[in-house]
Amino acid sequence: MNPHREIPMPRLSSLAAALVAVLATGGCDLDVGNPNDPDVRRAFGDPAGLEQLMTGAIRNWGATRGDYFGPLPMTAMADNYTASWNNAAIRFYSSVGADGCASRCGWTNSATAPEAAGGPSVESQWYGYHTVLSSANDVLRGIANGVCFDDDCDVDNTLTSRNTAIAKMLQGMALAGIALVYDQGFAIDETVDLSDALTVLAIPFDTREVVRDSALLKFEQAWAEADGGSWGTTPAAWMGVGAGTSYTRDQIQRLIRTMQAELVALWPRNGAENTAADWAAVATYASQGISSGTPFDWEYYVDVNASANSATFTLDWVKAWGNSILTMRVDTRVAAMLTTNHVDPWPEPSGNPCPTTSPDRRVGDGTIGPLDRASWATKAATANAGTDFACSGVAIFPAARGQYHQSNLQHIRYNRLAYNGENLPGFNGAGQDPFYTRQMNDLLWAEGLLRRPTPDPVTAAGLINNSRVGRGGAGCPTPGTGGCGLLPLTGAEGIPALLAALQYEQEIEFMGQGPTPFFNRRRVDGLIAGTPRQMPVPAKELNVLLRELYTFGGSGPDMAPGTGGSGTSGVRSVRQIWQGYLAQRQGASRF
Repeated sequence: MNPHREIPMPRLSSLAAALVAVLATGGCDLDVGNPNDPDVRRAFGDPAGLEQLMTGAIRNWGATRGDYFGPLPMTAMADNYTASWNNAAIRFYSSVGADGCASRCGWTNSATAPEAAGGPSVESQWYGYHTVLSSANDVLRGIANGVCFDDDCDVDNTLTSRNTAIAKMLQGMALAGIALVYDQGFAIDETVDLSDALTVLAIPFDTREVVRDSALLKFEQAWAEADGGSWGTTPAAWMGVGAGTSYTRDQIQRLIRTMQAELVALWPRNGAENTAADWAAVATYASQGISSGTPFDWEYYVDVNASANSATFTLDWVKAWGNSILTMRVDTRVAAMLTTNHVDPWPEPSGNPCPTTSPDRRVGDGTIGPLDRASWATKAATANAGTDFACSGVAIFPAARGQYHQSNLQHIRYNRLAYNGENLPGFNGAGQDPFYTRQMNDLLWAEGLLRRPTPDPVTAAGLINNSRVGRGGAGCPTPGTGGCGLLPLTGAEGIPALLAALQYEQEIEFMGQGPTPFFNRRRVDGLIAGTPRQMPVPAKELNVLLRELYTFGGSGPDMAPGTGGSGTSGVRSVRQIWQGYLAQRQGASRF
């Protein structure tokens, strides 16, 4: 197993936390006061404390999106990255016909299962996103109760309006994460009173459709609040200590539109839902996103060297592991798309040939760095070196474990964020981590234009070319000739060909962006049989809420839509289970 790294465990969601406090009393007296209430009130009434809470919420969102336990194995389940290590249950969940599973294993929804058996994988994003939601709700609740971030809100509420907009955006981001990952959740905001435990117990789950629509509404409220504001920029510290970037009010509005486009486009669980998605809305949202006007990337500054134990700490595990030449590889499915000399499966003894051959400048000839390195079988960079991928002829995964879709292609686009930097010049585990790139928005925009009822293939082709030629053909005197760059699209190729070119770009531009490759594959029915398409509510949460356990994937259903409104997706409360037993007993006869 690859050296294990210590991971901080997330805290319980607001609902579960409220119940834990009650259950700890033994259930004898539900009218229990909180001895820390005066301190809580002071904290939530302090503008500086609430702003720190919001700073932490942005960081927690980034840490959840690139989390170790959930998104990291999901990238392998999407056959995007691959690895045979079982850290975060990567091998357990990406194997085919192993661990007692006929195809792929379903989610292990257990409060006690260890990491190797996939226990924490279902939990991490649930508690991460609910932590973000809880923090945003606390900020907005404080503002509703009169907290002013300006000197006098009766005279000027510039900063209070800014913080309201960002807190509402964080609500949308948290709810969007839950809607994308889980089959149901709680669409809870600052107006919901969670102080009464019996009320909490009775709150039904909202379907993923309801959670998605709630997220879109919060995004819209955030956009409108920003539109009516007069503030200039966000504090740089919100996007990383030391080298964080400030973003203008206009940029925040465009970021919101990109996140709305992403949610609508990537929410579908299968091809049928993908066809039915509101692609006209995707095109409209993305046309106002971060690649419109003056394009920008939304980035967070990461520095693992700032940690007391830099070898075991990072914010974004997907990029840190995915860009580590000794940890993960590009899956053969993707490698075969990117190169013309790829052999699948990995041929013994030395794997696929280096240099690689590809018309894509992001792939190039596979060379990297200033020197040949025998330990990785890499060659020093030539003029044809790729920007995103390098070629390593070393088989890093133990053969006894299977090749696990191993290729010789390594992702290097975010190598600066690799957990140890691979000891290459300039790659030291520190740098800007782009959460959303202009290329991602362009491709969402293009897809909306291609799939909406009235397609616009010419405009879509130009948007695809921004990465296809702008990055895939960068530095080429004549793109598409002599193996130098990809040919630009014109829009006359036809919708199927344009969609194929779009999906090729998405495989490259979405790589390293949390679980986005997983969402992208499931919506086109591209996952291997048995792969679960969404996560259940974690067992730890269900146990606290006294509801029955369930899961998806493996030999069971890979997804199960709700059978009605909120709380009717088949997850029964203890009362409903008991009533079922009573009905069964009453209908019993002697035999």
